[in-house]
Amino acid sequence: MITFIETIEVPLPVGDVFERLADMAELHRWNPSVTASRRTGGERFGVGSTYESTLRRGPIRVNVCSTLTGVEPGRSVTYEGSIAGFWSIDTLEFSPSGTGSLVTFRNESRPPAWMRIFSPLVNAAFQPQARRAVEGARRYLDQSID
Repeated sequence: MITFIETIEVPLPVGDVFERLADMAELHRWNPSVTASRRTGGERFGVGSTYESTLRRGPIRVNVCSTLTGVEPGRSVTYEGSIAGFWSIDTLEFSPSGTGSLVTFRNESRPPAWMRIFSPLVNAAFQPQARRAVEGARRYLDQSID
């Protein structure tokens, strides 16, 4: 299992932060590794809605299909999907903090059985990419303040 958890604090109300980050169709706006993202079925924030994103890793482009599996409006969203044989669960949690908000980014990825022996190496490669996504979200939210 590969796990990533990071929390950031931003000076925006929880509702605004949720609206800007929770919709997977908008992922390309803040995750620098995602070149395109769109909803392919269902309603915005409707459990069961499906999404497709294009992930860039160097010269390689990979399509990722995800499903919204949980939503608490203004509080959390959970997406599950598959990428190159990995099963991934991504959760964003939103909570008030002083005059702003805390956002916790949580990812759990399970590699295919044949690759589990390499999990420590894959985890080491994944962590910087996940941190770039979190920093991209912070920059995107900072632009909302200006």
